[in-house]
Amino acid sequence: MDNFTFVILTYNHSSYIIQHLESIKYLIEQYGKGISFEIILADDASKDNTVFIAEYWFKKNLNLFFNVQILSDGVNKGTCKNFTGAVEKITTQYCKITAGDDVYSYENLFEAYHEIDNYHLISGVPLILIDDTIQSSKFDLFNLIASNVIYHHDYINSLKKISFFNAPNFLHNLSVLKTPSIIEFINQFKVTEDFPFLIKATELNKPFNFKLNLKTYVYYRRTTNSTYIIKNNIFNEDKIALFNYLISSESSFFKRFLLKNRKVCFMMTNKYLKKIFNINIYLYLISIIFSIKTIYKIYHENKKSLKIHQNYYDLIKYKK
Repeated sequence: MDNFTFVILTYNHSSYIIQHLESIKYLIEQYGKGISFEIILADDASKDNTVFIAEYWFKKNLNLFFNVQILSDGVNKGTCKNFTGAVEKITTQYCKITAGDDVYSYENLFEAYHEIDNYHLISGVPLILIDDTIQSSKFDLFNLIASNVIYHHDYINSLKKISFFNAPNFLHNLSVLKTPSIIEFINQFKVTEDFPFLIKATELNKPFNFKLNLKTYVYYRRTTNSTYIIKNNIFNEDKIALFNYLISSESSFFKRFLLKNRKVCFMMTNKYLKKIFNINIYLYLISIIFSIKTIYKIYHENKKSLKIHQNYYDLIKYKK
């Protein structure tokens, strides 16, 4: 690996951007010997001083990067166009795209890219950051592992059924991500860029080569200002449009029926009824039962030391 780009997607992240940037600095200083780094900050018209804080940090740390790009025209384009606009500006062979309120873990991110040319996508596993505390979601971890076991050789169909993925820990193959038709497809949506990417990438690359690493590369911060909360209506519109796309492109009557069932249940307002009537959930649970030994073995082996992650985060948190 000769060069690498960090892409930061920001929107009102002034309270968190320094932590994010300091976690990048940690990775570069610890593991970045022999690698040239570019950094792109794509701001979606923040109403706070996110960009000002980032610019000040860049001036203090210019020695870390051969190129710094700040994309901030004051126009709120939405998450998807902010995402694709940044992707089109990348000049290196490798990249990692992360939201400006998340924090990189201490894991050697660059080592993970040694295999990226052999895969269309690699992913780590999640740890959650809530109120400065690193937390593990056993539910998310179990289902991420279960999804990988059940659909390992059939990733495109996993998107049509009940499955789990963790976008903050995606390591993209940039040659896939920069595919014009993928960029065009993502731009049709507003705030949901990960699911459209997966749908179009799996359509164009068959078989879709995916690898799950049992390491956490990014702590996903959950706040009351998360996009899926503050823009819930727009998020739902994107999801319904994606269901419609999957339904229209599916040739199998039975699979179309299951997709329509998912869509109807997704649109229900009663949280209990939307689960009770979702046939896909029952099929997913049956698949888990048939693969439970393999799933449990992988899950049991993935013991994370939250104390180590917390100590590292505390170190980053107090950087100024």
